[in-house]
Amino acid sequence: MSSSITALSTLHMQQRMTQRPHPLLAVLAWELRRFAASRVFWLQALGLFCFLVLLTWAQATLDQYSKRIVSAFIPGTSAWGLLVTLPPMLMLLVVLLPFVTADGVARDRQRHMRGLVMSTVVPSWAYVWGRYLIGLLMSLGLAVLLLAAILGVGMVLHLTDSGYPAPEPGTVLVLWGGMVVPATVLVASVSFALVTLFPRLSTAVKLVILVSWVVGAMVLPILIYLPSGPNALPTGYSAWDPTSELTALAMLQRYQPNVDPQSAAAMSTAQFQSLINTIANKAPDVSTWLTPHLIEAGLSLLLVAAAAFGFQRFRHTFGA
Repeated sequence: MSSSITALSTLHMQQRMTQRPHPLLAVLAWELRRFAASRVFWLQALGLFCFLVLLTWAQATLDQYSKRIVSAFIPGTSAWGLLVTLPPMLMLLVVLLPFVTADGVARDRQRHMRGLVMSTVVPSWAYVWGRYLIGLLMSLGLAVLLLAAILGVGMVLHLTDSGYPAPEPGTVLVLWGGMVVPATVLVASVSFALVTLFPRLSTAVKLVILVSWVVGAMVLPILIYLPSGPNALPTGYSAWDPTSELTALAMLQRYQPNVDPQSAAAMSTAQFQSLINTIANKAPDVSTWLTPHLIEAGLSLLLVAAAAFGFQRFRHTFGA
């Protein structure tokens, strides 16, 4: 009799264990439902996409390249054009990322959900990684909006203007994947890890990350580029620059057409524009900087792992 009861109890426990979802999957589901119900997030995503479309459209034919009496526009969605426009658009994305990912764990403390954190049976590692992974997924989704804006605007301009070249999807993907994706992972990971470890400093961490990015994207390039000129850029820093500003400046030199003014003067405007389009759509050489950018993104994942390892539920719950 007792053996039958033991067998039934064991079977019941096994059924409960098979019915219970994996703890990480449970946290992922919680976070997905939270983002799905957040009107503010979707409004931010829509606003960002609209702004990126307008910015891409405005910069599509803004830059001019001249040789004496002839001039041509640089297609903004070509490789040459993206090296000019992608870093500023990336900075707009980075401004939003800390507010999407940083408070994944700290939000429970801010909303005084101490009882839930204490009573949940989910292990701490799943609690932290689940919040991070969904935040990272949403951040990468915002990065995809930037890719969609570039390709969409480029195709519309090509269909409405025969003189505007269609964007090369492979080239756009290489630059987006090498500049935007690593930067997205880096900023999302660093902001999440630091705020998880120091939840009381959430606002300060976000401000420091944003100010650091602005300095790296706008101040340092001026201090480094103007005194030395394009031919003396520090190779190491331009390859490791997470903002991709100096990376783009170093690559732009390879897109200068080797056309003397006399030959250019003999061309018609259409011929010169065709030459510029051909040069602008050349595939970029990413061999010097792609690996460093990916390494930076990988190191930021290690920082998240350290935050998950160092997270102590009781200390973070009671604010000790």
